[in-house]
Amino acid sequence: MNALRLSALVLGSAVVVGIVACGGDEDEGPASPDPTTTAGADGGGASSSGSTSSSSGASSGTPGPDASSSGAPGSGCGGTQADPGGAALVESYIDSLPFGKPTGTGRAEVVDAILRTCELFAPSNAGFEKRHCYAHLVSAILKESSYDANLTAVDTYGRRAIGAQQANDPVVGLLQIRFSSTVRDYAGLGHLDKLACIGCEMPTELVDRKDESNDSPFWAVTGPTKHMAVMTKRACNVAFGAWYYYVNATGNGNASKTTYPFQYCGNVAPTPATLVTGLRSHLRGSDGGRGAITTMAGVNALQNTDGASYEYVTEIKQRFDGALGALNGTHPFFVVLQPEKPKYCR
Repeated sequence: MNALRLSALVLGSAVVVGIVACGGDEDEGPASPDPTTTAGADGGGASSSGSTSSSSGASSGTPGPDASSSGAPGSGCGGTQADPGGAALVESYIDSLPFGKPTGTGRAEVVDAILRTCELFAPSNAGFEKRHCYAHLVSAILKESSYDANLTAVDTYGRRAIGAQQANDPVVGLLQIRFSSTVRDYAGLGHLDKLACIGCEMPTELVDRKDESNDSPFWAVTGPTKHMAVMTKRACNVAFGAWYYYVNATGNGNASKTTYPFQYCGNVAPTPATLVTGLRSHLRGSDGGRGAITTMAGVNALQNTDGASYEYVTEIKQRFDGALGALNGTHPFFVVLQPEKPKYCR
């Protein structure tokens, strides 16, 4: 979940962003729609090979009912072993990418994470198939991080003032998620058993502290470093990022009023939207991504009003189309997706 970035400089293993125009208003609910940014490698940009921080002992949550006693995802959650045909399809989509293709163990973990995430979080609407979820995530990961699971980017918002302290709240990993927003939102709203099914155990501390402000010392200063391993783990990062894409894609379609994740999962009636809405909301925050764009002409119009979103959406769509080839009917980016609260909200 990200906001518009304007400039970035690679310093060592981190990307440091100088100026950021953040999208979305801060709002204190059970989880907040804070402005965030993708400041990492994007569509072939520079990527780092290391992480600026690591976690040493994040406490583990309780695995869900479909997780094995060893903490591994359960067999009913999808994944490579359960769905070798799906795995082959994801592999073929990765092979279609022009650069950044993961290899070895990292590739295997990405494939399994995408299969499990799409099994549990792909929208159920007619016209949007599971393979569309696969291609979306394969393409978005390339755009966000070039498949560098340890990519860490520090922007202006990530260094905001927290009382007398300075935040240490970067965007991290495959889908460039932020601890005080994406992770906090999921800790307060998302299904913990589904997360465990995907292969990610939510640390108990995060659930216990879900009602603290995103600008608290824990969520903005100490927590990101302590729980960095959660964000860099491929299964967690893909799950958190995809959940945020699809909450917005299925509910943030009101062009005149933002529907934030905590409202989507609360008493506000979400407005159907499209995958383009989810993409723009991830880039600019829910406030900057609201409204349903249902045609390519609508995307093209962004060139005059929101150039960053135009670039983001069209580059991901280009990789998506390259993976899937010719499609009949309404393009999956423009299928109107209905809200699915039970799927995304606990």
